[in-house]
Amino acid sequence: MRAAFDAPIQASAAVLERILASGHPTLVVFETPACAPCDALHPVLEKLAREFHDRVLVVRVSDAAQGWLAARYHLTCVPTLMFWRGGCERARIHGNAGAAAIQAHLEFLVTGEGRPDPAEGDKHTLIAYFGGNPQSAAPRALLG
Repeated sequence: MRAAFDAPIQASAAVLERILASGHPTLVVFETPACAPCDALHPVLEKLAREFHDRVLVVRVSDAAQGWLAARYHLTCVPTLMFWRGGCERARIHGNAGAAAIQAHLEFLVTGEGRPDPAEGDKHTLIAYFGGNPQSAAPRALLG
């Protein structure tokens, strides 16, 4: 029996590893708090999670500013949307490219046919912190 969710799953980085290891088609959205393009993406993700609920897991990871996570997934901006199937990344979108572009990528993820055109949208450069409290510490690395 396969899991089906009609809303985005809010997951920590530790849980993300287990989700991706399952091999189930998954859209992972890396975001940070107070990111306007990330906030604008939420209604789109809700709609697409309902539409693809029986075919794709939609997962939101909001701690993308953790340095090790940014390094592990080569994140340079938020939001970053990664499309996974069979434990491998199949496509990536930097920024909020809109519902049509994301839907085309999801169709490709499910069918494996008709690779969509590359897409980019509004985004923020990710400032990643390696240790310490991000609110009180100066950034030690700027990925971009």
